[in-house]
Amino acid sequence: MTTIALIDDHLIVRSGFAQLLGLEADFQVVAEFGSGREALTGLPGRGVQVCICDISMPDISGLELLSQLPKGMATIMLSVHDSPALIEQALNAGARGFLSKRCSPDELIAAVRTVAAGGCYLTPDIAMKLAAGRRIRSPNASVRWRKSWRRAWR
Repeated sequence: MTTIALIDDHLIVRSGFAQLLGLEADFQVVAEFGSGREALTGLPGRGVQVCICDISMPDISGLELLSQLPKGMATIMLSVHDSPALIEQALNAGARGFLSKRCSPDELIAAVRTVAAGGCYLTPDIAMKLAAGRRIRSPNASVRWRKSWRRAWR
């Protein structure tokens, strides 16, 4: 059973995700938090394996929260913003996945399964944006990108 926490300041997003994830026999949403501060106080001791966290929240940003989450918790960052710089920032901060809020239900489920199994998940469009952002900056970016990508996913 994969245990999941949802952190998003929009109740409708948390409710929808909880319903969708609850349809999977091997998923259990064990915690929902409407803010980063709530998550910091409520997450310890819940046995959460996967955390799905919004980046833009009013009190503590998801990126700031990421550095304070319990070690060993696989985190998927979620945002309406998907600029290469933001994606890279999330991955460098320790996120194991990044999803746009425009992702499909199947992509959300695949992301949870992948990070729960120890992998990393990016949708193809997010991966393309990240790769395109790297190519634009420097003609040698592909070499640096491969090296930093390997470091980020170890």
